[in-house]
Amino acid sequence: MSRPPGALSRFRKPKLATILFVALLLVQFPLWFGQGGWIRVWRLEQQMDAKIAENQAKQQRVRELEAEVRGFKNSPRAAEERARYELGLIQPGERFVQWGTPQAQEPANTAASPATSQKGPAKPGAGAGVSAPSTKSTGQAADRP
Repeated sequence: MSRPPGALSRFRKPKLATILFVALLLVQFPLWFGQGGWIRVWRLEQQMDAKIAENQAKQQRVRELEAEVRGFKNSPRAAEERARYELGLIQPGERFVQWGTPQAQEPANTAASPATSQKGPAKPGAGAGVSAPSTKSTGQAADRP
């Protein structure tokens, strides 16, 4: 049986440059895509940077809270001041007056604004107009109509 003249030519031996190129690719693949590859290291560095930024923000919040605690320890009026501002504390015999310009009233069928849907007493400086007098009466002339 005779073979045609070019049948062996398609199975010729690879050149040295081709073998080295394939070897280089085989060595580089784990370096780039393996478990400890460059791409994984890059992603881990990004995650680490995000965690560092998150930790710095939390450390700043801790410093703020520590300063607030020191303020409560050093100043007896700090707790009262905070209760007045955040919770609307009014001592017996006091009246809460809020200064500002009245806002235009909205029609009753529109959605309530965040200022009108607040729960609890109003904070000083929030909103406008004069608030309702305190429910505690002292019997003084200022409480009469």
